[in-house]
Amino acid sequence: MKQLIQKLLILAAGLSVGINAFAYDFEANGIYYNILSVQDKTVEVTYREYSNGTYKSDYSGNVVIPEQVTYGGNTYSVTSIGDFAFNSCDALTSVTIGNSVTSIGERAFYYCFGLTSVTIPDSVTSIGSDAFYWCSALTSVSIGNSVTSIGDSAFEMCARLTSVTIPDSVTTIGDSAFRDCAALTSVTIPDSVTSIGDDAFRGCSALTSVTIPDGVTLIGDYTFCGCSALTSVTIPDSVTSIGDFAFNSCYSLTSVTIGNSVTSIGERAFFNCNALTSVTIPDSVTSIGDYAFSQCYSLTSVTIPDSVTSIGDYAFRKCSALTSVTIPDSVITIGDSAFSDCNALTSVTIGNSVTSIGDSAFFDCDALTSVTIGSSVISIGDSAFSRCFGLTSVTIPDSVTSIGDSAFSGCALTSVTIPDSVTSIGDHAFASCDALTSVTIPDSVITIGERAFSGCYSLTSVTIGNSVTSIGDWTFYHCNRLTSVTIPDSVISIGDSAFHYCYALTSVTIGNSVTSIGDSAFYGCALTSVTIPDGVTSIGDSAFSGCALTSVTIGESVTSIGDSAFEYCTALTSVTIPDSVTSIGDYAFYYCRSLKSVTIGESVTSIGDNAFRECTALASVTIGESVTSIGDYAFYCCSAMNRLESRAEVPPACGYYALDDINKQTCELFVPIKSLDAYKAADQWKDFVFITGVDFDEPGSVGDTVSENGGVHVAANNDSIEITGADNAVKTVYNINGQVVYSGTDTTISVPENGIYIVRVKGQTFKVAL
Repeated sequence: MKQLIQKLLILAAGLSVGINAFAYDFEANGIYYNILSVQDKTVEVTYREYSNGTYKSDYSGNVVIPEQVTYGGNTYSVTSIGDFAFNSCDALTSVTIGNSVTSIGERAFYYCFGLTSVTIPDSVTSIGSDAFYWCSALTSVSIGNSVTSIGDSAFEMCARLTSVTIPDSVTTIGDSAFRDCAALTSVTIPDSVTSIGDDAFRGCSALTSVTIPDGVTLIGDYTFCGCSALTSVTIPDSVTSIGDFAFNSCYSLTSVTIGNSVTSIGERAFFNCNALTSVTIPDSVTSIGDYAFSQCYSLTSVTIPDSVTSIGDYAFRKCSALTSVTIPDSVITIGDSAFSDCNALTSVTIGNSVTSIGDSAFFDCDALTSVTIGSSVISIGDSAFSRCFGLTSVTIPDSVTSIGDSAFSGCALTSVTIPDSVTSIGDHAFASCDALTSVTIPDSVITIGERAFSGCYSLTSVTIGNSVTSIGDWTFYHCNRLTSVTIPDSVISIGDSAFHYCYALTSVTIGNSVTSIGDSAFYGCALTSVTIPDGVTSIGDSAFSGCALTSVTIGESVTSIGDSAFEYCTALTSVTIPDSVTSIGDYAFYYCRSLKSVTIGESVTSIGDNAFRECTALASVTIGESVTSIGDYAFYCCSAMNRLESRAEVPPACGYYALDDINKQTCELFVPIKSLDAYKAADQWKDFVFITGVDFDEPGSVGDTVSENGGVHVAANNDSIEITGADNAVKTVYNINGQVVYSGTDTTISVPENGIYIVRVKGQTFKVAL
C-alpha cells in the first residue's frame, strides 16, 4: 500500500510542486498509519504528508501509540514506528510506545526538540539511524531488553541526555550513536556488544567513565573523541585495533590500559590527551599511527615493544615531558616529526633494524644530549635532529647514504664523522652548528647542499672529498674561523656565497675542473692571492668583493667578470684581464685603491658602469681593441692616471663621467695612429691634452722601442727601462713630475710604477712609457 502511495507522490510532484502529498493510509485518534500487510494485519505509525521536501505531522503534547488499532472493520497490530514518523514535531513532549512495536525507523523522532523522555519497550529489536537525532530536550531514555542494534546517530545531539542504560541484548552500537550527548556522564556497555561504531560517543564532554566489554573487537574512528572528562579507560584483550582519533582530545585521561590483542593504534588515537602520564603498548602492536600520542604533554615514559615495525608521522610530537625512549630493533621506519618538540627528551636509542629516520623526527628536542643511530639506517631525513641544541656528538653509521636537508642544523656538535657510505649532504645539513671545529667530507660524497655548513662559526678546517662535483650556494657562509680550503679537481661549480664572510680564509686552491664561481662566492674573505684556473668561464657578481687580494690570476677561459667581482679589494695592485673576457661588469674593480695598472684583453667589448671607480692609485691602463663602450663613472676618481692606452680603432662610446675625472692635463693618451683624428673629435676623448697616435704593430710604438740616437737605444720592457749603446755612462731617470727616480750606470733600470719617464744619458734626452 505504502509503495503505491510513494509512486503517486512522485507523479504528483511531477505535475505540480505545490500539491501536498499525503503519505498515510488512514488516521485513527490523531495518529497516522500505513498498512504494512493486509494478510498479517500489521501497520506502522507514519507522518501526515510530504510537501516540498519536508515531512509534516500534527503530533504534539503527549502521544500514546497503542498496540492495536481498528480500521475498516479490521484490527491491526502496530509493529513499527516508520521512517520520519514524528520528524520535526517540535511540540511533541512525550511518547508512549506500545509493546507490539518491534522497530523504530530512521529519523522517527528527528528534530523533536520538545521531547523530554522516552521508554522503548522490550518488544523493540532495532532503533534506526537518526531515530532521536537532535532531541535536545531528551534527558533520559530507557532502552528495552530486546534491542540488538542502536543505529547510526540514533541519539546524536541529545545534548541534555544524562544517562542511558544499554541492555545486554545490544550487539552493535552504530556510528555517532551518542555523539555530542554533552551531558552524558557515564555509560555501561554490556558484554553482548561486539562493535562500537565510529564517533559513537564523540563529543560526550561530561563522560567521566566508560567500561568497554571483553567482546568488543574494534574501537572505531573518533569513538571517544572529545570526551574531555574521561579520566581512565581499559581496553580489553578482545580489541584488535584502536581507530583513528579514538580518544583524541580526552584532556582528563590520565591512564590507559591497552589490551594484549591490539595490533594497531590509529592516527591521532590519543592525540592531545595532555593529562596522560604513561602508557604501556602491548607486544601485539605492530604499528603506531600518525599523531597517535601527539601533544600528550604529561607523558613521561613510554615502552615501545619489540613487535612494533613502524612509528607514524608525529606519533609522539610535543610529548614535552618524555625524557627517554628506546626504539626496538623491530622498528623499520620512524615517521616524520615522530618525536619532534619533545623538549625534555635527553637520550634516544634507535634500533638496528631502522632503515630511515623521517623528516623532523627529533626536531627541536633541545635537551637531547646523545643519540645512538642503529647500523641499518640508510637515510637521515630532513631536519631529523634540527635544533637539538644540546646534542654535542653523534655517530653516523656506515649504512647511511644520505643526510637530509637541515638534518643536524642548530646542533651543538663539536665534531662529526661522515662515513664513506654517504653520497649526498643536504641543504642546511649542519648549518649553525657553531661549535663544530672540523669536518672531513669523504670521497663518496657527490653533492654538498646549499648552506650545508653555513654559520659554523668555529669551523677551522674542512676537507672536501675528491668526488664532490658541486659546492652549493652559501655552503660555508659565515664560517668565520675557516683559514684554508682546497677545492678538488672533481668540483665543477662553486655556488653563490659559498664562502661568503669567511673572514679568516687566507688561502684557497680552486680545482682545475671548476667552470663557474658563483656570486659572492668568496665575498669578504681574507684571501691575499688567488689563481682562477683556465676552466672557469664566469666569475660571478661580488665573487671576491672585499678580499685582501694583492694579486689575482684570471684564467684564459673566463668570458665574463661579474658586477662588483673584485670590489673593495683595496690591496690589489695589478690585474691582467685575458683575451677571453668579453665583458667587465658594473663596479667590477670599484674602490681597488692600490690598483696601479690594468691591462684589458683584446676580446672585451664593454666596461661596466663604475668598473674602476675610486681606483685612486691607478696610473696606467691599456684598453683592448674590441672595446666599444665604457660605462658611466667607469674611471671616476682615477686622478692619478698618467698613461691611458686605447687600442680600439673606433673611439669607445663613453657613458656619463666615464673619463671626466682623469687629469687630462697630465695623463697621456695613446691611440691607433689612423684613428687619431677620430679620438680628437670624440666626446671625452678629445679633452686629453696629450694625444699620441701610435702604430701598435710596429717597433717604436708605445711600450716597445722609444728612441734611438747616436747608437744609444732606449726601450720599455715590462716594468723596466732597457738602455743599450751607452756602456757605463751615467743614466738619470725622471718621472712625469720631474723627480729623479734613478741615477746610476745600470743598463736595466726598474721603476716604481708604470707611467711616463724621461731618460738622460750622454747628453741626450729620451721619453719612454711603461
